[in-house]
Amino acid sequence: MNFRAIILNFVFIIFSISGYAQTTKELRSEHFVINYAPEAEGSVYKVKDDAEYFYRKITQEFGLVREKLWSWDDRTKILIAKNKEEYLKNYSCPSWSSACVDYRNRIIYTYPMQEGFSSILMHELTHIIFREYIGYNRMPLWLDEGMATYIEYRDTAQCSMLVASIKKVIEENKYIKFKDIGSTYSIVSGSDTSLFYAQAFCMVYFLKERFGRDDFSEFLSYLRSGSSLDEALRKAFRIIENTESFESNWKKFYSM
Repeated sequence: MNFRAIILNFVFIIFSISGYAQTTKELRSEHFVINYAPEAEGSVYKVKDDAEYFYRKITQEFGLVREKLWSWDDRTKILIAKNKEEYLKNYSCPSWSSACVDYRNRIIYTYPMQEGFSSILMHELTHIIFREYIGYNRMPLWLDEGMATYIEYRDTAQCSMLVASIKKVIEENKYIKFKDIGSTYSIVSGSDTSLFYAQAFCMVYFLKERFGRDDFSEFLSYLRSGSSLDEALRKAFRIIENTESFESNWKKFYSM
């Protein structure tokens, strides 16, 4: 389908979530249905264009061969509240968040007029596409967040800053040991979240840049077919035999 020929439909609807009803408008594109408060009208076209671009970029970046596309009644939903107050009140998202995701139902909740919103959208879409591709088995948080931060920062100045920060914590032996980060499934209060996200990014960056797109895609394919994380790492990246060798090779990569 020619992206330029996508038919956009506007309608007023009453959208209900968690017992809350609000008058919203609707914008449809090839792969998305965007329900938004009228106050978000000025930014909704950019959200639509960014979402379509990121959908293709994420899929191509990681070589995700998809059997089922997001189309017609299976399109992903983006819900845009009037403002942050309404977002927090009605979408049950964390107070510190700019957006949050319902993975299984493929819904992104957010609000308009945010600085760097394109990066936020790309991050959240990566979570959805990654989880849909490999399934919803329990995965360490570093892989889930590492995938999202990689696609968000790979082509930005933030990439070199994150790499530099990890080199420093490796030199000082202050990084999160792999046996610990590998058993982390949620961020607990008081955690050093900046270090966690930087390290998660740099773990995915290492696998992608050291071994290349084809091996990384094979790694994801093994996960999709039911291999455990350790099995998938061992099969796709031959020099990684276990958690210890993963950690050792990762440190060596950033010490060069």
